[in-house]
Amino acid sequence: MYFELKKFANVSRESVLTPLMKNIWDNMGIGVAVVNAQGICEYMNATQSRTDGFENIDVVGQHITSLYVPHELECIPTIECLQKGQPLLKKKYIYKTANNLTGHTVTDFFPLTNRGRKDGVIAFTVLTDQQGEKRKTSQQKKPLVPRPATTDFYTFASIVGKDSALLDIIREAKTAAKTSSPVMIWGESGTGKELFAQAIHAESDRREHPFVAVNCAAIPENLLESLLFGTTKGSFTDAADKPGLLEEAHGGTLLLDELNSMPLSLQAKLLRVLQEKHVRRLGSHTEIPVNVRIISILNEAPLVAVRNGLLRHDLFYRLAVVGVEVPALRKRKDDIPLLANTFIQRSEHAQHAAPIEISDEVLHMFYEYNWSGNIRELLHVIEGSLVLLGTGHCIHKDCLPRHFREACETSGASEGNTTSTHQAQAVSDSPTTMYYDYRNVTKSSVIPLKTCVQEYESQCIRNVLRVTGGNVAKAARIFEITAAGLRYKMKQMGICEEE
Repeated sequence: MYFELKKFANVSRESVLTPLMKNIWDNMGIGVAVVNAQGICEYMNATQSRTDGFENIDVVGQHITSLYVPHELECIPTIECLQKGQPLLKKKYIYKTANNLTGHTVTDFFPLTNRGRKDGVIAFTVLTDQQGEKRKTSQQKKPLVPRPATTDFYTFASIVGKDSALLDIIREAKTAAKTSSPVMIWGESGTGKELFAQAIHAESDRREHPFVAVNCAAIPENLLESLLFGTTKGSFTDAADKPGLLEEAHGGTLLLDELNSMPLSLQAKLLRVLQEKHVRRLGSHTEIPVNVRIISILNEAPLVAVRNGLLRHDLFYRLAVVGVEVPALRKRKDDIPLLANTFIQRSEHAQHAAPIEISDEVLHMFYEYNWSGNIRELLHVIEGSLVLLGTGHCIHKDCLPRHFREACETSGASEGNTTSTHQAQAVSDSPTTMYYDYRNVTKSSVIPLKTCVQEYESQCIRNVLRVTGGNVAKAARIFEITAAGLRYKMKQMGICEEE
């Protein structure tokens, strides 16, 4: 059953999250998600979780900008709807998730209001692009053909930065681009590894041929094998004659993102293809010659992946002919002002009559912050600040997203007198009343283990809340759980924030 979704205008968040409504959302065949006025996710049904690959992630309590990465500099529609207070209907949205899974959806966004005040946003994902492509293919009944080459790539000119270490890496990557040798790129999430991969392809002699990318972590093993090598009709149920990505990338470049997530058994099959330069589709006895340059990406150092058993030694030697380590943002902090101003200039807010500046206080916060999300996190902070900037022309502290300000405060507190984590550890290590002497225990004096655990948890939560001054969000970060999860435990144990 499908509703007339426009009726969600002038509805509060509380009314759409009642137990009855949640039961409806849980059983709907379309994706449903609800965020509050601060952009914090408060609900997501199973359909939306499957669409975005969040089945094993607790998204409730997380900020929308930590879950979704918009395509290039496009504004996150949820924030846009929240800011404008107007519905966004049939919004075509291209994004990446926190799992680095690419999504193409058509979504309706509706603002929620409570007594005339902004109360959040409810989103309905009514169609995924993958579903649309499936219907289109079945209607046209056209045979599958390799994707055409495209020239819409990032180049080395797209890489912003003047750090000497970064410039050295760019020079090495440009030299490697002139050859057909495999390149292995590694670094932390959000540093721009795929940007380097596309730039290498765009600088090479293969730039007129296909650039095909696949995320090895987002696809199940059996599906990834058929996706890479192709299938033959009759090889399994509903199988069809279909070229794999290795064939589609013939003459061009194949990007293997998160290679260390590929199963070892599949790595062995890939190694044979690279050595023989021939691929055999599943169920076929015919070998097809392929000429492909492999660029691989890892989210950790390759030798660490080898040591941890996530990457075969022989595949490492085959693919790491040229190695490119992309530095984390905290190691090139002198580039932060340049990157921030570049993001501002590329945004729609650059159309202001006067240029937008960043206050010295905010720049100081940027320099002091650790940037665990690297350049992607900086982009999100700038994007969120521009949304809150309104008609102003200077980004000051109050314009920064709330979750970023809280993170800076936590970071500052940890680098000040004594870290919150160390204080919490010191408190938890101090003598408490949670000690029981079991040496002379009798049956009547036994204390159930469940009671001991609950009392110990309660004691730890109270101690950490004292350290953080009652700030639940900070305490949740110390415990490495979501704020919503911590509040749930506090409610179970009868701990009030007012204490």
